[in-house]
Amino acid sequence: MTQLEFNFYSVEVVPEAPDLRKGQDGLPLNGCYYERSTGSFVSYVTGRRHHVFNIEVLEKDWMEKTKRERWIE
Repeated sequence: MTQLEFNFYSVEVVPEAPDLRKGQDGLPLNGCYYERSTGSFVSYVTGRRHHVFNIEVLEKDWMEKTKRERWIE
């Protein structure tokens, strides 16, 4: 079955369901994380990337704590 991904600017057809991103415990990611590879704060819902946050509206303390405790590559 073909899956559509929405990215606010265009709709892309994905031939197969994307792989779910899993944490170190083997379970799909849920919650907010700091992605070191992109330098972004993102949320994941059942292993799928859901939202990228605008760092201008985030609190500095929260960003520092998330960078230390909830980072992924």
